[in-house]
Amino acid sequence: MKHQFRIGEVAKLFQISTSTLRYYDEIGIFQPKYTDQQSSYRYYTIEQFISLDTIIFLKKNGFSIKDIQQQLEKRTPENTKELLERKLKEVKDEMERLKRVSEKIESKIATIDEGLSLRTNPTLEYRWFPKRAISYIYNDVPIDLMKESEALYLKDLENLSLAGVDYDGFFTGDFGAIVEIDSLNQEGPVKYRGVFELLHNNNKKQGLKISYLDEGIFACFPHYGPYKTIKSSYSSVLDHLKKSGYHVIGAPLEIAILDESVIQDEAAYITLLQIPVEKD
Repeated sequence: MKHQFRIGEVAKLFQISTSTLRYYDEIGIFQPKYTDQQSSYRYYTIEQFISLDTIIFLKKNGFSIKDIQQQLEKRTPENTKELLERKLKEVKDEMERLKRVSEKIESKIATIDEGLSLRTNPTLEYRWFPKRAISYIYNDVPIDLMKESEALYLKDLENLSLAGVDYDGFFTGDFGAIVEIDSLNQEGPVKYRGVFELLHNNNKKQGLKISYLDEGIFACFPHYGPYKTIKSSYSSVLDHLKKSGYHVIGAPLEIAILDESVIQDEAAYITLLQIPVEKD
């Protein structure tokens, strides 16, 4: 039985590259054991294969080169168990993180699906919403968001940075606004007394002050187009509610369903109006 192997032979047997074996040789974790004095060829021996098996297992399962060096130099049952337990915790933590990522992506897909559905079927419907967790970006005197949105965005970034809260970025379906209802009956733009981030189940970050939107029945209608034309949608919806025997019991909400994060053309934006109502 053959006992000595050139680098190319070992690479073929273990299905790894010769460059990987040369790297392991260079850093000293797996080096040829025998050198032929006449030819100067270097050979690995079959007795070394268990060490290479160990290296391959650890590398393919996410262990660092430092971990591998530690295992090869100080391997005892206790050290090996500690090494594996530490990696297992890392893997489980990563699985939890990926689960949260998966849930967040699924939520965004659902939001986009809702927007596409609303685009093809823009009808008024009445929906019950439970209490929804939010974090206020702005909650003060009524403002014109067309003029103030960039300043609010910058201020929110600064506040998150100062508070040490992780910043994950915003995407469609994250933002909402609370309308100053009196502005709907006055000349000029719609004004807003609150801007908020919707805190879905997977992003209630530590350090954020959490508030809640009231539960209840909301008349929901999709505004199709740029934000500056949204007042026309309110006019038609409020007129319909009055004729249908509903009255408004609180400040309307707006949720950005399809916004500039997923659409280049603002004429195709979808903003969902949510107006709290009761039947007369």
